[in-house]
Amino acid sequence: MTDENNGTRLEARIESADVDHVFVEFPDVNGISRSKQIRTEYFLDNWESGFPMNLLLLVQTPRSEVPEDSGFGEEIDFGDGTVHPDPSTFRVLPWNDNAASVIADFTYEGEPVSAAPRTALKSVLDEIEREFGHQLYLGSELEFYLLDETESGYEPASDNKHECVTLEMEALAPFYDQLSAHADELGIDLTLFHHEHGPGQLEVLFDYGSPLSQVDTTFRFKRLVKRTARARGQRATFMAKPFGDHEGSGYHLHVSAFDEENLFEADDGEALSETGRNFVGGLIEHADALAALGTPTLNAFKRFKPEGFAPYTACWGDDDRTASIRVPSGTTRVENRIPSADANPYLVAAATLAAGYDGIRRELDPGPPSQEAAEDGDLLPQSPRHALAALEADETMTDLLGADLIRGYVASKRRELQSFSETVTEWERTQYVGTL
Repeated sequence: MTDENNGTRLEARIESADVDHVFVEFPDVNGISRSKQIRTEYFLDNWESGFPMNLLLLVQTPRSEVPEDSGFGEEIDFGDGTVHPDPSTFRVLPWNDNAASVIADFTYEGEPVSAAPRTALKSVLDEIEREFGHQLYLGSELEFYLLDETESGYEPASDNKHECVTLEMEALAPFYDQLSAHADELGIDLTLFHHEHGPGQLEVLFDYGSPLSQVDTTFRFKRLVKRTARARGQRATFMAKPFGDHEGSGYHLHVSAFDEENLFEADDGEALSETGRNFVGGLIEHADALAALGTPTLNAFKRFKPEGFAPYTACWGDDDRTASIRVPSGTTRVENRIPSADANPYLVAAATLAAGYDGIRRELDPGPPSQEAAEDGDLLPQSPRHALAALEADETMTDLLGADLIRGYVASKRRELQSFSETVTEWERTQYVGTL
């Protein structure tokens, strides 16, 4: 559908939906939805030219602290960019019968803002389309914790490790029923729901799609999960490790490639074709950068551990859930298991596709599949400091994702780390007040 037809359809849908206001949304570098709420009449009069928005919002921390040297603060006098709604993303919000939302892209002085995560993904897709030319598809698995609010804080909504226990899944059916109903109205095709390994930990899968639309769906899905929980007096969190003694939550991204046939499928009994092996070779080559973008918080690094289902080393395996890169059974595809659930889906997708594309164009070989994932391959970064340094040093990924994006992302994450280092915790008081 052309942009003109999309625009005409957008205006018709707004006029027929009887909504009072539109949320013009965009993902910041953390994957958090930020927005302006605009009255419908004003939106219809101005959406084609866009709306001013502070560019600094792209790189603020989750608690809206301002980083230094991001490229979007004093470097541009804290100026505005312009957000341009993408008509194809217009949706009426199922939990608010007088509101709608639309996802927008940033420009600054008439040019796309390469540090905007959605723009970075589109840029990577354009590069792959020009040079590779084949159709890529993405699928997502997202884990999260459903929590009840108690007098002592948040507690898991189920009381034990009820992995795939039918009785416990049925107990959580009211949450899923409401989630599913809202998802249908948003055009999100949920395909699977089950109780994961941790108490209160759930996993929901939705259908494969073309990369940009699938990541837009993931972005919206995370907000839908949190909104559905709040409507029920609960909380849902994609925090990677909300409880130290329970499992971490991951974000597993599946990639497939087709050109009339499955380009990753081997015809000689091997796990992958040469193209598939090269794609995996790129992921292994750039695993540290993938860890930096897929493990965005200090907390998320607590998910990595040997002999677990979260990756520990840069290795790949044939249907091996302990490996960082897995080739699952069934339809041949490649699964990136490095990211945690709190990662920005636009950046995870952009980095995964960029790394795999680099592997194809350079014909990188990943070597044989791992036999002992905790021991094979190089250790993944074990702290944000090491991961961010590795990301900055990866010239290929910086070139493919954009230097402005890497600069803004690293600045934002270092501001988070600064905030943590300045915070005195209860652990410190327990350890030192009575002993020192």
